[in-house]
Amino acid sequence: MKRVYDTVLCLFALVLGASAQDSTMVNGDSTAVNADSAAENKLTFNGYLKDLQTLTFTGGFKQAVSSSLLHHRLNVKWKPLGTLTAAAEFRNRFFWGEEVKAVPGYADLLRNKNELVDLSKAWIDKEVVLHTNTERLWAEYHRERWNLRAGRQRINWGITTLWNPNDLFNTYNFLDFDYEERPGSDAVKGQYFFKDGRNVEAAVAFQGRGRSVGAVKYFVNTGGYDLQAIGGWYRESWVIGGGWAGSIGEAGFKGEAMYFMPGDSGGHFNGVVEGDYVLDNGWYGNVGGLFNSGGLNRPAEDWRALHFDLSSRNLMPVKWAVALTAGKEFTPLFSGSLTTVYAPGTNMLILFPSLKYSLVTNLDVDLVWQSFFAQTNRLFEDQGHGVFLRIRWSY
Repeated sequence: MKRVYDTVLCLFALVLGASAQDSTMVNGDSTAVNADSAAENKLTFNGYLKDLQTLTFTGGFKQAVSSSLLHHRLNVKWKPLGTLTAAAEFRNRFFWGEEVKAVPGYADLLRNKNELVDLSKAWIDKEVVLHTNTERLWAEYHRERWNLRAGRQRINWGITTLWNPNDLFNTYNFLDFDYEERPGSDAVKGQYFFKDGRNVEAAVAFQGRGRSVGAVKYFVNTGGYDLQAIGGWYRESWVIGGGWAGSIGEAGFKGEAMYFMPGDSGGHFNGVVEGDYVLDNGWYGNVGGLFNSGGLNRPAEDWRALHFDLSSRNLMPVKWAVALTAGKEFTPLFSGSLTTVYAPGTNMLILFPSLKYSLVTNLDVDLVWQSFFAQTNRLFEDQGHGVFLRIRWSY
């Protein structure tokens, strides 16, 4: 795998080198490149640098564990022709602290399970971890009514906020607030756009033997609603589902559903209904409900039974869950939100408040708290807490 990773880096470096002169002239003051060439042969860079300090506590605040993360992301996009676009995004992370020392094989846990080819590299894997992953690596050919994209990419078919039954290709964990880009897949995707706004999208993601995903999505807007229907294959079973997004009065109204037909693991159904509303004073509210037919619906004897190793079949470890979110931009520089998730069958509660302040342009600081409560052995008590302080500089 090291050869594969080094080959990707070498090819990417050659691409950058070959286009460096043109891209420099496009972004600089030179007039040697005309407007048409500038629009086509353009190389752009952006990214960020983040520092995340974490302190986690066991139930009852009996024990605390600290960890630190320095996170750099580099996003590169190149448009050599008017019909061709290529992109690469790299995620570089440096971990240290008590958590890294206490978890054996910490670097192995950083691998994205949706990725068929291992394009990651643990440069250091001891008491500290320095890890790089190629998060996106795709090329797209596009015309007026259709496009075709191949490579590592994000295929986002979700509509709702916290849980996305329609997101078959790369499910994400809503608790992982520090991963805004969300995971990608090694896939091929094509889209065709009709004149009346309808479109069809088909994708196949290669995730290893018995784990591949392929599906087709049909989208139409009618009666003020965006509607989508999905059918395909998810690992070991056929799937069918869909979603909608619209409004009832001034309130947003969304939903998604997906049924996994009976196979080796039996039939399975996930459904989400969600509504949101913005008050005149700037407060935003969102309420959503999840049904997961395979989830736990009784108090767990052990908190560890409620694991959050999520997938498209298992969006939450519980059968029923309700989420409430309230947020407000108090000033142009300062905002806050609170998300509360409750699972009635298991009697589990998650509290997720956050505050954000913009220090200067492109420099933000976030303070996030997460608390977990659940009933175990007939007692409803706290199971763990985490406080996170993050500073982010974007460029």
